[in-house]
Parts: sequence; C-alpha cells; structure tokens
Amino acid sequence: MLISASQCRMARAALGLSLRELATAAGVSVNTLSRIEGDGNVTSKTLAKVQQILASEGILFQRDGSVSLTERRPP
Repeated sequence: MLISASQCRMARAALGLSLRELATAAGVSVNTLSRIEGDGNVTSKTLAKVQQILASEGILFQRDGSVSLTERRPP
C-alpha cells in the first residue's frame, strides 16, 4: 500500500521536517515532494522512496488514512 498525499503531509508534520529536509533525505527534489503532497503525478518508485524514509523515522501508515509516530530510531 502506497501512502496518500495527506499521509505524507501528516507524517512530515509529525516528524517536524521541512519540505527541503524530507526531499533531501529521500533524494528527490522539493518540487517532486510538493507534487506528492499535492496529490500530483509521481511514479510509484518515487512515492515508495519517500514512504520508506518516513517509515524509517518511525511513522506507521494505517489503512484508514491516518498515521502514527512510534519511537524514533537513533541516527
């Protein structure tokens, strides 16, 4: 299951990350991340990459569209 635009926004907010910080961590451009969060057209590979970064920071994505923050992993 790939994340939705709103899940990406909620996850980034829960982690306190800026667009630039998450884009850098995921290896995508800020414009690409903006398209993801705006429900724009991106590849599933790109979306999966962002989702993986958020999950590695402790975000759990629920099927009902919500997100939760577990214990953050140490750097």
